[in-house]
Amino acid sequence: MQALSNLLSRLPRKQTHREDIPVLPGELPFVGHSPYLLGDSLGYLLNSAAQVGPLFWMRNIGNEYSLVCMGEPGFELLKNRVTSSEFIREQAADFIGDSLLSRDGPPHRSLRSAMSGPFTPRGLTASGAAALSAEVIEDYVGRFPEGPFSLLGQMQGLALDIIFRVMGIDRAELEAWNKNYREFILAALPIQVDLPFSPMRRARRGRAWLDARFAQLIAAARGKPGMPGTLSALLAERDDQGRALGDEDLIQNLRLLALAGHETSASVMSWMGLELAQRPELWDTLRDEAMAAPGLPRSPEELKRHPFAEAIFREVLRLYPPVAFTARQATADLELHGKRVPKGTMVTIPIGTYGYDPGLYPEPLRFDPSRWLGRRSPPSAVETAVFGGGPHFCLGYHLAWVEAVQFATAFAREVTRRGLRPRFASKTPPKLRYAPFGQPPKSALIELVKA
Repeated sequence: MQALSNLLSRLPRKQTHREDIPVLPGELPFVGHSPYLLGDSLGYLLNSAAQVGPLFWMRNIGNEYSLVCMGEPGFELLKNRVTSSEFIREQAADFIGDSLLSRDGPPHRSLRSAMSGPFTPRGLTASGAAALSAEVIEDYVGRFPEGPFSLLGQMQGLALDIIFRVMGIDRAELEAWNKNYREFILAALPIQVDLPFSPMRRARRGRAWLDARFAQLIAAARGKPGMPGTLSALLAERDDQGRALGDEDLIQNLRLLALAGHETSASVMSWMGLELAQRPELWDTLRDEAMAAPGLPRSPEELKRHPFAEAIFREVLRLYPPVAFTARQATADLELHGKRVPKGTMVTIPIGTYGYDPGLYPEPLRFDPSRWLGRRSPPSAVETAVFGGGPHFCLGYHLAWVEAVQFATAFAREVTRRGLRPRFASKTPPKLRYAPFGQPPKSALIELVKA
């Protein structure tokens, strides 16, 4: 993918304008700028802004253009005061469907009110989800080999297993669920052509398998009220009109929540482990904090005992965001960076780039967890932009936070118990690449060596 990016960067470029806003040079026939966004998406967006300014057009597949808005004006659009997310229902029908992400206004508020409770810190504790997560993490970390191994491969299985446990899925089906999610995720690729064996056809087949299994899980959970985990808690919730969630709403949203809950979490935990393996001084600090605690945190109060583990989590999110960008559609004429943008314009908001803003983070390329320590207030909205913003802020934010702190703590405790420490075992440091999530390559290896 890097070779393709280098080749494309050497192609002739001619800058033009649409509606007095620059069109990014280098667009290709039929595919536009889409190939540049596979691989180093963040680097491409940041370099593009340096080249033409914070507002520019990019062409997608065919002749459809989207407007990229960098900086604070872009983040403000996430509040959906003058934008909408409902276009996603049509443009990403196979991937997003009719879920929270593609609803606005009263339909969105109603659905979110029925789903948010189990995903709060208190809700995760009350449903037993935090305790189930800790059990899975301790089990996986306890089986880490000493020899060189791919942390991403381990984390993908771990994160998916957590989602299964909190939703009441039989662990015996882990391999089948993992396989079908790997197929379903192909629906997020920019090129969607429905042909035999194509990514779209494979994604639809994976989605059908997942939906059928979710329907079975929901039916089984309805017969077991009080069962621990998130699915049972969701069945007991009611919206702002006192209505329970229907099966179709549950399936549409569980499919997406499970995807986001394991792909993005696996990415973040992998980067955490890789950074720790390359930075002995960070490992020593984390080890001391983890060994001073009685165990893994399972409640909001217990999370407060692990500020350094949380700081590593937040610094990894800043530099290695699992999602590079999102989009909104303008519902009225608006002004961005001094330019008029007409109603109906599709605007891309590069949420992954905010962590590289030198105005927010001095020396933004430096990995420095200490920038998150000793703060008196929680992270601001822009500092959690990788989870979205406004009404569509990610439901799984707190679960991801809990999982990451639990993983860092369990990793430090288990490896220290064995008298070992992690060490990076590949020749070159891994680079952030998107296909479509920002994961390290599976070829990035670590090993556990004598302390």
